[in-house]
This record gives sequence, C-alpha cells and structure tokens, in this order.
Amino acid sequence: MGLFAELKRRNVIRVAILYVVTAWLMLQAADVGMSALGLPDWTGKLVLFLLALGFPIALIFSWIYELTPEGIKRESEIDRTESITGHTGHRINITIGVLLVLAIVVVVADRLVVDDDAPSPAAAALAPPADEAEVDDKSIAVLPFANLSGNPDEDYFSDGMTEEILNVLAKNTALKVAARTSVFKFKGQGGDIRQIGEELGVGHVIEGSVRRDGERIRVTAQLIRVDDGFHVWSETYDRELKSVFAIQDDIARRIADALEATLGAAGADAPEPRGDVDPAAYEDYLKGRALYRARSDIPRAIGYFEETVELAPEMAAAWASLTLSLEVAHWFVSPLERAALGDVIGRMRMAAERAAALEPRSAMTLHALANVARADLRFAEAERLYLQSIAADPTYPDVREDYAEFLYHLGFPDESLAASRELVALEPLVWVFWGRIGDVGTLLDRDDLIEEYELRMQELAPTADFGVLARYGQSFSHGRFEEARELLGQAYRKDPASAGPGRALFLWSMGEPGMDDEMARFMIRRKSVFVQYAIPRGDSDLFFEAARLAHVPEARYTLHYSLGLPIAAPLLSDPRARAVIRDLGFEAYWRQRGWPALCRPLGDDDFECGPDAGEGT
Repeated sequence: MGLFAELKRRNVIRVAILYVVTAWLMLQAADVGMSALGLPDWTGKLVLFLLALGFPIALIFSWIYELTPEGIKRESEIDRTESITGHTGHRINITIGVLLVLAIVVVVADRLVVDDDAPSPAAAALAPPADEAEVDDKSIAVLPFANLSGNPDEDYFSDGMTEEILNVLAKNTALKVAARTSVFKFKGQGGDIRQIGEELGVGHVIEGSVRRDGERIRVTAQLIRVDDGFHVWSETYDRELKSVFAIQDDIARRIADALEATLGAAGADAPEPRGDVDPAAYEDYLKGRALYRARSDIPRAIGYFEETVELAPEMAAAWASLTLSLEVAHWFVSPLERAALGDVIGRMRMAAERAAALEPRSAMTLHALANVARADLRFAEAERLYLQSIAADPTYPDVREDYAEFLYHLGFPDESLAASRELVALEPLVWVFWGRIGDVGTLLDRDDLIEEYELRMQELAPTADFGVLARYGQSFSHGRFEEARELLGQAYRKDPASAGPGRALFLWSMGEPGMDDEMARFMIRRKSVFVQYAIPRGDSDLFFEAARLAHVPEARYTLHYSLGLPIAAPLLSDPRARAVIRDLGFEAYWRQRGWPALCRPLGDDDFECGPDAGEGT
C-alpha cells in the first residue's frame, strides 16, 4: 500500500482537514473574546502559535494511534481485520461537514450582519485608519540621532543634538512636534519608519546620526514622509563643532521649507539665528542637561552650567538651566550641600534675568522666571509665567511638572492632578514627573493613585525612595499610625538606606524609648519633609519653629503642604498657622485666585482655616 493510501486509511488526511477547520473557528471565537474582554493584541498571536504547534502533533497522533471500542491503542498493536478506521473516518467526515456549515454561517454573518454605524467592509478597506486620517501633514517627530562616535559615553551629545533640533522646531507654531520622551523610547530600536510614525501619530519623521572627531562634527539628517516612506529631504553637514547651533537651525529651517511652513512664515515665533558657540561650553551644557533631567548629581549639573555661561555668556538656555538646577537642589542634595550653595534665590534670580535679556520669549526662560517668582512668593505672577511657558512650547514638559507642583502646594490638588495627567501623557517615561500624581494620592488618600504611582516607580526607578515609601506616606499623613508602622517596616526591609531616616523619626514621633531626641529635633529643623514628624509627637512648638527654619527660602512655597496634611488639621486653627499663611503670601494669592478647600475668607481682612472651614469661597 502506498503512503497516500495509508494516510487515508489511518484518517491522517481527515484529521488534518478537521484540525484546520476547527482551528479557524477557534481563531474567530478568540477574536470575539479578545474584543469582549479587552485582551491585548498579542493574545491572538499566542492562540495562533499554539494551534500551529498542535497541528503536527495531531497528525503524528493520528498516524501512530487508532480509536477502538476499547479506547485508544497504538496502530501497530491492532489486527487489520479488526480495524474500524473506516467507521471512524465516516464519523470524522460528518464532523467536518457540520463544522464547514458552521464556518459558512460565520462568514455570511460577518458580511451581512453589519452595525448600522459601521462602514461597509469595502469602505473600511478603502478608508485610512482613524488615527491615520487625523494625522496633520505638518506634524513631525525627531527620532534620537545615532551616536557614531564609537563611544557610548558620548550618547549625551547625540541625544542633546536631537533635543536641540526638537526645541528649535517646537518654536515654529506652524508645526506640531512630538514630545521628547515619546520619541526617545525608540532610541536604538530601529524598525520601520512608517510604523514608528503611525505609532507617534505624525506625518513626518526626522532621523539622523552624529559623529564627532575632536573639534569636527558630521551630522546627517533626513526627513521621511510616513505614509509612503519617501525621503523628502536629506543633508550631511561637515562643520567645526563651534557651528553646532547653525547646523541645528539650518536643519530646522530646511525641514520647515520642505513642509511648506517656513520659519519666516511663523512671524514673531520664528527663532533668531544663533551664532557660533564655544565647543567646550556646548559640551558642558549637554552634560548638565543630562544630569538635571535625571535628577542625578545636581551639584555637578550646577557646576556644568556655571562653566557653560562663563565660556558662552550669550547662551540663554544655559542661564535658564542654571536657574532650574539651583531650584531643584533643595530636594536632591544634603543639607550641607544645600548650605554650600549660598544665596540660592539670589543666584536663581540673576541667572533667570540673564536668560530673559537674551531670549525673553523662550519657554525655558519663562519657566525659569516662574520658578524665581514662586520662590519669591509672588504666586500670581508665577502662575501667569507658568502658563505663558506652556503656551510658548506645549512640548516642553519640565514646566508642566513645576506647575503641577505649584498647584498642589498652593492648595489645589484636583487641578494639580489634571495638570499632572497632561504631563505624564506628554512624557510618560520620566520618573520624577509621576511624583506629582503620588503627592495628590497621598493628600486625598486615594489608593488608586498611589497604586498607579507605585507601579510606575517600580518600572522607571525601582530603587527611588519615593516609590518604596509611597504607601507609608499615605498612611502616616492620614494618622493611620499602626498601618504606617507595618508599611514602614516593609519599606525598611526592602531599602534600609532610603527608609532609614524616616524610620528613626517615625519611632521618635511615636514616643518609642531609646530614640535620640536631640538628633530627631536637629533633623526636623534642617529638612522640610521631616517637619510633619513633630505632629504625632504632639509638639506644636517644634512644628512651627521647624516650619520657619526647615523651609529654605526657595522652598517656602511648600509650607502650606505641611499644614494641609490631614494629620496637621488641628494646627490650622492655631494663630501661628494663620500668621504663616498671611506672612508668606498665601492669603493674598487666594483672595485673587480663589480659596482652597480648607480655608475661607472672613470679610476683607480676615480668614480661617481648618477642617470645619468647608469649601473656599
């Protein structure tokens, strides 16, 4: 007997047909189930893979084994005269017929039973996807430029080139530019430009490379149309490093020309051409920006910016960045390092004024000026400058983080949450940006926000103490001290270095014996985030003394946060709290903007705060 005849006798061919029909029906069912259950797209691929894996197994099984009245037996053990493969084959044929009828019904239903609101299959095939149909031809993404220098440590240079070109393009109001982190997630991944462009929702993509050799630089750039992959424009620049700004400006201008939206057509928003820059200054600037964005070694970042402005005093972005790095220092340095910085507000003010004299309309300059106004307790002016900065460059994320923080500390957590949502939608991969959502979750006692924040921190910065201690901070702030004790113990076991100071102060605040009272009071007076530990200790004198001392000048705007915590609610009616709120300008700002939930005006000259004050009016 030939092989084909033996395959037929053992029903291998019938099993193959039955398996294919059954697999097709299972894929249709899986497709419906995925939609109903909201399963990810890869679920369907997994089902297909498993079905394909099972196909040869089913064929081998049908060749080796046979179904008999006594059960499944090996084919070699059955006498041919007693074989019932013909009867089994007849039953398989019936099953195949039933399944084929069912398959036909599914196909007909799919073609004829159409949602009234859905387009016909033909129209759907001809129409572009919804996201693609909404893509603006003048939308663009700058993919991270490849570092061809042969040294991975110089990624900051190619990344800086990418960000600078992005910043120049963002100043052209005729263009819609994808945000920095949205494009940086594709760094080093390669892939089809058309797929990347569709994922980013842009009509055009820029890609390129940077090769630095001493004082020379070669930059290649090309503009690609997403819908067909056509190279609209490409150029290679071989220049001295001092001409890097001219290269960036020229790339941006050529791109705008190619898109028929020249920078000149943007009128007042068109950036002024920039001249040469000292290569050493530019390198220091990029190193400082990389440290600032990562919130890593802030004193060193400040040093880089100081070197930059000394070598290139005409560089507005460096002056603005110096202001921003000085402002965040309080949160990321030790008290001794903070003291070494001296008059931080004075230095911030001077640097921001230099930036404003050079580029007054720059989003980064406006951001720097807003932070100075906030540190100076000029809250209404600070808010106006924050909003101007956001309007000047909607793709610039750092200002949105400070604005969300501003709203939170000034008593408007719901507005802060909305601003934070806009921030992380724009830049979802920067760990410090998620801190704003964690803060709101702590204040409002919202488990969903804390969980979201904690999961993001585990993904983006698993060793950062903000994520490790998130749930502890929530419980402590709301006076659930036994719960806080347990959570703090878990955090301490996971990360003793991060949880250690808080653990010592918590035990002291609970009156545990053996804690160093003098050291605890010293720590509370030196750092604003520790002021809250005086509350459960029942020491209001220490609280108000430390509130004045520990909140360094550039962070005085955060003092209302210490009073706004739920465990501090009894202190709000203390005359010393009212004096702080009035002296630091909170009252004046609230009278102009509106009152937060825990405070309300009493005529034109007085106000009250506390749990019974109700919604502000």
